[in-house]
Amino acid sequence: MKIKIRTLLFNPALLLALTILPAIDACGVVRVEMESGAEEIASFSDGGVEFISLSALADLLDTQLDWEIVGHQVKWVDRSNRIDFLVGSPFVKVNDATFNLTYPVSLHKGQLYVPAATFLSYFNRVTADRISWDSRSKSVRVQSSVFNVTDVSIEPKANGLLIEVFLTTDLAYDVFVTAGNWINISIRDGVLDMSRIESRLDKRFLFDLKAHQEQGVGQVSLQVRRDVKTIHHKLVQNPTRIQISIPDMNFSMDSLSTAPTPKGKFDGKIDVIAIDPGHGGDDYGAIGVNNTREKDVTLAVARKLADIIRDDGRFKVVMTRNSDKTLTRQERADAANDAGADLFISIHANANPSKKARGWNLFFLAPAKNDSARSVEQLENSYFIRQLTGGSDEKDGRGPSDANPIVNILNEMLMTEFQTESQDLAMMIDREFRRSLDIPARGVDQAGFYVLNKVFTPSVLVETAFITNKVEAKLLKDAGFQNSVAKGLYEAIKRFAAKYDSR
Repeated sequence: MKIKIRTLLFNPALLLALTILPAIDACGVVRVEMESGAEEIASFSDGGVEFISLSALADLLDTQLDWEIVGHQVKWVDRSNRIDFLVGSPFVKVNDATFNLTYPVSLHKGQLYVPAATFLSYFNRVTADRISWDSRSKSVRVQSSVFNVTDVSIEPKANGLLIEVFLTTDLAYDVFVTAGNWINISIRDGVLDMSRIESRLDKRFLFDLKAHQEQGVGQVSLQVRRDVKTIHHKLVQNPTRIQISIPDMNFSMDSLSTAPTPKGKFDGKIDVIAIDPGHGGDDYGAIGVNNTREKDVTLAVARKLADIIRDDGRFKVVMTRNSDKTLTRQERADAANDAGADLFISIHANANPSKKARGWNLFFLAPAKNDSARSVEQLENSYFIRQLTGGSDEKDGRGPSDANPIVNILNEMLMTEFQTESQDLAMMIDREFRRSLDIPARGVDQAGFYVLNKVFTPSVLVETAFITNKVEAKLLKDAGFQNSVAKGLYEAIKRFAAKYDSR
């Protein structure tokens, strides 16, 4: 059983919680029916409620229980979810949502017990496995056969590379290639065996292999080690599978072993910094006090940051714009990706209907978690939405691609690819700004910014100050303040490079 013991603390509240738990006689067993056969796990009944050993069930499902504080706090971790438990409490946290199991989880002889009916009901909402509780037979049924996209194989041939995606039935699909030599197979109604598929990453032929799941569509994305110029694909039978062939006589082991890292693939080495002055040209951005324009102050800060980087000579710098011109989000991303940028910093000024709102704010690319982040996301995305929709914003502030599950998966890919590194960079900027800027700190947050979601490298969006606040609008036009922002950003860049270059 995969149980990791981290910390043992003397906790009076814990001792009290354990003393009020009912005495448990775990003499019963529950049958677990799986495709590989039937197993039994320990159980007990209390007041007509059946409790099962989650420790034993986790072991059968090849997942993990991780004890944060022995006998007190524990989490369940599978390939894409986390569930947090507190011994003696009926409340569990499933990812970001909290649920009430009605009956408290308990600990007995080193195993965690949960109420079978209520826990498995919530569990089914977040896992790819179909696990159900049959109260009549007091048995657990595990149906992993819900997967209809079961495996992937990558095999070299005399005239190229053959990729096969195995299905249990005929499914409609599409194959398309995106920047960075990603081959994407989008399968309508596909339910992916994600852990098995991602385990097929073969470094001889691929830089990366990812599986993405959304309701109604599954996608397998493979980043190959050579430029993809031509692909052929077809659905074949016996067994049912999608065949994708890449004709390339040079796709050999020798050439692959020395293949360079693809442009935009973050390798931990920081050489090129991309600076993106927000807005520009027809896109004024926010208009603040005394008609201060966001596009002007962002360019001024960006130029100062670029000068500092060039003067130091440690990194190369590329600016998405160095004048007052209109750019699409693709042009901004291309400027960074084509230069092989290792970091992308998009500079903006915040705005709010309330003239009292003040402070700087930092964002990395991930789904917004609060109303404040969503409002900034909508404000910064508004110009791109107008570009894509022909002039009118969507009422809810979303882009037109939101209805397209394939585009959603691509956006999710970009959101999660460098999320850890992007958050890390944002936290470093946060520390530097707290030292150097004499305005309120609004901290680090996350949101889905269009300007970031086509950049293949760690990236952040910086809201330097509120252009709608009288004091901060004046600061934004002040060369000294602009220089302080630029210096803070550069100190964070150096800190980030020191951390990742040393790996």
